[in-house]
Amino acid sequence: MIVIIKYFYETAENYDEYNKLWEENRERMIFLHDNLPLSNQIRLIANEIDINKDILSIRFPTYRTIKQNKIINNIISGKGFIYSDKVWFPKEVWIYCPQST
Repeated sequence: MIVIIKYFYETAENYDEYNKLWEENRERMIFLHDNLPLSNQIRLIANEIDINKDILSIRFPTYRTIKQNKIINNIISGKGFIYSDKVWFPKEVWIYCPQST
């Protein structure tokens, strides 16, 4: 399974371009709410999965979140998003404005 990881670093010059891109693809996205406990993250993502959803989107995560979040790590390592007795493999992971803390 190939997963494309896209990092978006917002600047004043590319804000409109990125905003348009994200809005155009919103129906394909499932958002990771990394500020919630893992069980809640899993439940929310599992409830959103359907045939049209193929992007896991993460907005403003810290580098620590990117390195330590079990969902992100399972997807990046090729295991996919595991829930119940099923597995979801997003085609892409979009990470918007990673924070240094």
